[in-house]
Amino acid sequence: MMGVIVTGIGVVSSLGANPQAFRRALLAAECPCRPHPFRRLDGSVVTAPAYIAQPADAAGLIEPKKLRRMFRLARMSAVAARQALQQAGLDPAGMDPSKLGVVFGTSMGALEVTQKFVDSWLEQGAQHASPLQFMNSVHGILASQVALDINATGVNLTTAQRDICFEAALDTACSLLEQQRADVIVVGGADELTDLLHECGSRLHQFTLDLAHRGIDPGGRRGAVIPGDGAAVAVLERDDSPRVALARVERTAIGRHDVGDEVVSLAMKSVGTIDLVTTARDGSSRSAVAYKRAQYAVPSVSHLGNFGQYPSAGAQQFAANVLMLHHSEGYAPLVDSRPGPVPDVPKRILHDARSVSGNHAAYVLSRA
Repeated sequence: MMGVIVTGIGVVSSLGANPQAFRRALLAAECPCRPHPFRRLDGSVVTAPAYIAQPADAAGLIEPKKLRRMFRLARMSAVAARQALQQAGLDPAGMDPSKLGVVFGTSMGALEVTQKFVDSWLEQGAQHASPLQFMNSVHGILASQVALDINATGVNLTTAQRDICFEAALDTACSLLEQQRADVIVVGGADELTDLLHECGSRLHQFTLDLAHRGIDPGGRRGAVIPGDGAAVAVLERDDSPRVALARVERTAIGRHDVGDEVVSLAMKSVGTIDLVTTARDGSSRSAVAYKRAQYAVPSVSHLGNFGQYPSAGAQQFAANVLMLHHSEGYAPLVDSRPGPVPDVPKRILHDARSVSGNHAAYVLSRA
C-alpha cells in the first residue's frame, strides 16, 4: 500500500467537543457516562446511563446559517470534519474541490430524522410525507452534508458495515488515495443515540438501565452495555504531502470472520513490532483471537469505556490511537469508571475489529 498519513483529526464526543478536550479527558481518565432521560413511545421517561456527545461547537468553523439547516448528527460530523481540516492547515476554499474527497462510515444513519420522516408518512399519508426529511434520512446524507460544507466535489462514499463501518471507510479511503482518485480524503464515522433506539435496545436487554453501572465493561462480562454516540473525522493524505503527519497508516485490511487470521496477517505484512493492540466492540476475547493465535505478546486495550459503545465508535478509537502515537502517551482504559493500567507509550498500534456482521477489519498505525 502506498504511504498514507493522518494530518488532522476532529472529534465531537462525550469526552469533549474538540480534539483538545478529548485528549485532556483521555489523559485524566475521565468517565463521561451520566444518567440521561429517554422518552418512550408511551410518553413515560426512563433515566439510564449513557455517553451522550457534547454539543458540537461550530464557532469559527461553520457559518450559522449553514448550521441551522443541519440536524444533530450532520452537525457533529461537519464540525469534526472542519476541526480536522483546521488542524491539518487546509482551507477548502483554496483547494481544487475535485481532489478533495469524503468517505464516511455510519451504521444507522440519521435516526432522529428517519423517525420524523416515518412519522410524517404515518400521520399524513405517503403523498404528504416530507421529501426533505426523506432526503436527510438516507445513510449517504452525512458524507453529502460534509461535502457540501467544505465544497468537496471529489469521491464521495458511505460505508455501513455495522460495527466496522469506520474501519471499512478507512480501508476504502486508503485505497482511493493509492489509486490517486483524490489528494485529500476526509474520512469519518458517526452515529447517534435517540429515544427510540434506546427504548428498543433496553427492551431487548441490549442496553442496561442500571444507574449503578457508570462505564462499559471492556471484558464483556455483562450482556447489556451502556450506549453512546458521537463523531470523529481524520484527514488522510499520501505521504508526499508537505503537511505535518500526526501518524502513518501502514496497512488496512478487511475480510470475513473465517479468514480473520489472514486479515490481521495482511495488516501485519511488512510491518515491524506491534507495541499495542486496540480492539473494537466490547473488547472481548473474541475480538483478540487472531492476534493471539499469531502470538503477538503485546497488551490489548479497548477505550469504549472512555467514550461509549456505538456502531461507529471505532472512529473515536482511531482518534485516540492517533493521539497516543503523535503525543507519545498512553491512555488508561476505563472499566465501570475505574481506570485500568496505562499502556506503555506505543510506536506502532494494531487495531483488531471483529464485527457482529460476519466481517473482520484491521489496520496498523505507526508514529510518523
